[in-house]
Amino acid sequence: MSRWRQHVEEADMHARVNIIFGDRDRVEDGVARLEDVDRTAVEVAAGNRGLVTMVDRAAGVIVAVSYWDEPTHSSDAALTRARDSAAAAAGGDLVVEGYEVAFREGAPVADPGAAVRLARMRVDPSQVDAALAFLREALPRLRSRAGFAGAEVLVDRGVGAGLLVTVWATDDDAEGAAAVLERLRDDAARRAGAVFPGTEAYTLVRARVPAAAG
Repeated sequence: MSRWRQHVEEADMHARVNIIFGDRDRVEDGVARLEDVDRTAVEVAAGNRGLVTMVDRAAGVIVAVSYWDEPTHSSDAALTRARDSAAAAAGGDLVVEGYEVAFREGAPVADPGAAVRLARMRVDPSQVDAALAFLREALPRLRSRAGFAGAEVLVDRGVGAGLLVTVWATDDDAEGAAAVLERLRDDAARRAGAVFPGTEAYTLVRARVPAAAG
């Protein structure tokens, strides 16, 4: 069973989101390289606070979210090689995005195979705080849904971009909450001008995220 602490906690962390657009026939090679070799390089690096990996096998897409106490720690040469090696194993291209962890519903301890929904957010930089305040207030709508395993909000304040990541015990649970998430996004647009142009669906490979400091 997936478990998250049942309160929203402020998270003094930064996240590096690594997206590999790979070959569907080689996506398992990419996942294996990431988990069997590269995960260790990430987790032993100075300042690392965890690593979550997920995959869309049908599309050949792998996402690895690494967490850091300082954003510069994720730029170490060894970590760059690890990211490149996983992309090469999957036969794909790598895109890297940087965010701060605005807040999350505790620390995830989720089983492999859990359903992950990643909703991208766009908002005027001047309205970032209003959007975050709304999302922090609205998260209780998700807690009551069957199979809810947690949520996390990542943000790049400079450009007004963000991610709302939700984790569910099964794909059926995630689909059952789709209408609630749609209403949440509609309300965010009205209240803070935040738009969510798309939602991506993934299967959790492995999650290790310690509780936020402080």
